[in-house]
Amino acid sequence: MIENKKCSNIKSFKLSALATSVAVVVGAFSAPVSAAATFESDNGWKAGFNGHIPIFAVLSDFDDPRDEDSFNITTGFNPATLQTNIHAPTQNGLEVSGHFQMNADIAPGDADANFRSRVSEIAVAGNFGTVNIGKGFGIFGTPGIGDNGSALGVGLITGPDEAAATAGRIGNGYFYANFTPRVMYSSNNLGGLQFKVGLFSPSKVDDDNDDVEYSIPRIEGNVVYSADMFSLWSSAFTQDVDSKAGTFDDYTMSGIDFGGSIAVGDLNVRGNYSMTSGTGNSVFAARLDPNEEDADQWYVEATYDINRFTVGASYGEGSDDIGVRDGADTLVRDEKETDLTMVFARYRATDALTLMAEVQDYSTNDVQSSDYSAFIIGSQFTF
Repeated sequence: MIENKKCSNIKSFKLSALATSVAVVVGAFSAPVSAAATFESDNGWKAGFNGHIPIFAVLSDFDDPRDEDSFNITTGFNPATLQTNIHAPTQNGLEVSGHFQMNADIAPGDADANFRSRVSEIAVAGNFGTVNIGKGFGIFGTPGIGDNGSALGVGLITGPDEAAATAGRIGNGYFYANFTPRVMYSSNNLGGLQFKVGLFSPSKVDDDNDDVEYSIPRIEGNVVYSADMFSLWSSAFTQDVDSKAGTFDDYTMSGIDFGGSIAVGDLNVRGNYSMTSGTGNSVFAARLDPNEEDADQWYVEATYDINRFTVGASYGEGSDDIGVRDGADTLVRDEKETDLTMVFARYRATDALTLMAEVQDYSTNDVQSSDYSAFIIGSQFTF
């Protein structure tokens, strides 16, 4: 029987490398985690849960061709999240644990379609490092995704009727790692140096195209070096896309990124640059792309802490050689370009409640999309 032996100190519950990486991605690094409920049995089994509930009010003004003002109440870049962790007793030097994450947007009238699991994994840790088996967050693009502005905030709004999770800096600063079934190895800390490598289920470019086949897994990896005042990272991936009947040329999706952060007192500056081929600048398998068009993106961000306040600003751009076409599918520009400016503030009202404000300005040369500006206020309960 599992009894509640401690429900106040998160340090009493040892998270695996998977749980730690997920916490970083969902923005726990940028707001205090007040507590995690933990339970422990007499024979050494441990269980616990933690998570967050973010809610934002978004007032936006979209230019042509949409030409629309909009007000929405929505989650931010991260939906409401409940993380459950179960640890078995350590045996033969192995720490075995299971991790489950459920996520919910607040789309009006469509709650069932927006309640889903993004993490369901087994983690096996020892003096060799950690192996994760199951569905979890990717490697390419992390930790560049961990910017303070969009990780805890809203970021890119895809349209006036946004109701699900927003897009953060996807396509305007970083490539999205996404949640995918995988087998991943994470090294222990080697004097500040850590690395990851994993085999992932391939992302499909066209579910309705029977000619596309994926005979080998996608390979992703990263390396991170962290010191007291700075951190440096780089990651890469590759995935083959093949044609069974030869209706298109076989090609390879690939990417690489570089980034870093530095902290001097209460000032933190970070940046990231990524290049991809054959997949666009947003997500894996964004399109069937046998010409392997190039895309890139970057962002820089600065934040400053003043007691319980954090203020910050960031700017990022994205470009894609796929080009821009009009409604008649005529090529208008050789390159699609976007940029997103964000200014934001956080106030830690309590250890569990963070109040937030965000101002955005977005522009694009895509004739089928709209420039917009937005003012956002919100709050997040972290538990």
